[in-house]
Amino acid sequence: MKRCSKDALVEFGVRFLTKKGVAEKNARVISEIAVKTQAMGIHTHGLVVFPYFNQNIPDPIDPAAEPTVAKESGATALIEGNFGFAQLALDLAKDLAVKKASKQGVALVTVRKCSWFGALGPYLHSLAEQGYMAQLWAQTTTCRDAAPHGGIDAKFSTNPIALAFPTKGNPVLSDFSTTTISMGNTKRMAQNAEQAPEPIFLDSGGNLSSDPKVALDGGSVLFIGGANYGYKGYGLSLWSEGIAALAGGECNNPETKTSQSASLTVIDPRAFAGHDYFYAEFERFKAHMLNNRVRPGFQTIRLPGERISNSLRESANRGIPVEEGLLKILNDLAEQHGIPSIPAE
Repeated sequence: MKRCSKDALVEFGVRFLTKKGVAEKNARVISEIAVKTQAMGIHTHGLVVFPYFNQNIPDPIDPAAEPTVAKESGATALIEGNFGFAQLALDLAKDLAVKKASKQGVALVTVRKCSWFGALGPYLHSLAEQGYMAQLWAQTTTCRDAAPHGGIDAKFSTNPIALAFPTKGNPVLSDFSTTTISMGNTKRMAQNAEQAPEPIFLDSGGNLSSDPKVALDGGSVLFIGGANYGYKGYGLSLWSEGIAALAGGECNNPETKTSQSASLTVIDPRAFAGHDYFYAEFERFKAHMLNNRVRPGFQTIRLPGERISNSLRESANRGIPVEEGLLKILNDLAEQHGIPSIPAE
């Protein structure tokens, strides 16, 4: 594992994307979120977006496309992604949602017809730091990752969710798929010949398996809750499909063009009991919750997002960790596009 400075990685991304026809201001937004994701320790969705972009620009990702506001009311908006970068559409969605929530107390902004969002949590982290509560749901049109509970054939993407809210310390941030594991981690496990600790996959015949390879060979990943209680994740995933329809996007449909839809909800605690009460009450509850026996096999009880906050601090102090194989891929891209390589230690 090598370590690289944030500035060096962001500048690589900006130079690379501008070579691919992206406007510099847009390239910086996209690069910043990719680098932050890597710094948060979410390596399956961080700097790997650059090789993904290299393969998918200009088709299906239009490098010149700009997100537009298709419809708007006091507390809501619909953003048309125009088959461009999801990072730009969500950046616009965040700006609109914060402005609306600061006036209305709550805002819901939906997004349709975008490229891959990557990890959802990094989009919410800054909102929680600003004192807002937020949730983000996302869906992909053509992925065949998960079967409906009780079925065999995959009809859903992993349809991830992120939830965030502020505290007196680090933000609480949860970012997870409605399936037991993301496809990124499924592929990583398969590449490393790892087995899951329990059967969380179905093979193409509908048989339970702990081998991630079966999910990549015509099988699927089970929803949260697993073989017996997967109706829970199934219900959550159906909500994401409903949001896609709400936004005027498409529910899962392997016959259509690949795109993603999402919904962002932002809540301002000042419109309700207020920040002072919110922070004080959560601190009381946190102390109550952590006054707890630790289960065998665990060292401590953590709040969601603590690992991410620790990774951000370490990345700021020591540089952002990048796998050597990935760094080589990025530097190969730099050479191909005639831009400086990324310095690393």
